[in-house]
Amino acid sequence: MATQGNPKIRIAHATPLGDAARLLRLERVDGAELGFAGGQYVIINTGVTLPGGRLAKRAYSLLSSDAEQRTVEIAVKRIGAGPGSNVLNDIAIGAELEWSGPWGKLRLAPGFSGRALVIATDTGITAALGIARSAAAAGAAQLDLLWLVEPGETFASEPFVRERLPAAVRLAVARDLPPIGHPERPARACALVEQELAAGPYDAVLCAGDGAILYPLRDRLASLGAPEGSVLLESFFNNPMKKSS
Repeated sequence: MATQGNPKIRIAHATPLGDAARLLRLERVDGAELGFAGGQYVIINTGVTLPGGRLAKRAYSLLSSDAEQRTVEIAVKRIGAGPGSNVLNDIAIGAELEWSGPWGKLRLAPGFSGRALVIATDTGITAALGIARSAAAAGAAQLDLLWLVEPGETFASEPFVRERLPAAVRLAVARDLPPIGHPERPARACALVEQELAAGPYDAVLCAGDGAILYPLRDRLASLGAPEGSVLLESFFNNPMKKSS
């Protein structure tokens, strides 16, 4: 259930993550459970006022297991002069911020028992971790995770991801994705995903990351016979639906 009013979260713990990111452990100030499912996200009010008077509110996927509801983890990549990411990379332990959530439909249905493929590009690995570590994922007959990243990406290391995955999850990492915005990026991603499909179809495909990849990928999966509604997307950036609205 999403939050009501203006509740607060507290920064309970923080550790560096890669070269320019931070792993934050959060807890509700009132001690209540968050009530999230793996794959969902929260929106955090950083308290920074943007030009035009709006507050800088940013969405962050919960990468921790939904078996633990009182303390959760997010990973925040510092993005240039971005007000939200810089505040959360510098904020002190014990600080309190307003938040809302959990939000999002990028999750496996309760009782799911089929074969699932989770595809993450770039920082979308946070949502992918949440899905793979969820209670719903535990009942899957098979769960594979494909992470598509650029060469030299340092947001989160492969060991960091592997040590957080359940033993039953198969992880494949493709580190030859063209840079964000490159015209060949979507085609390369589709080719890498098609390699994963060689072993047979999946009952559910959940995708998180670069919207410039995810929407063409959904169309490609549909052309290959993916059942309607079996492919779910969560754009972290380059969301064409927002640009057209």
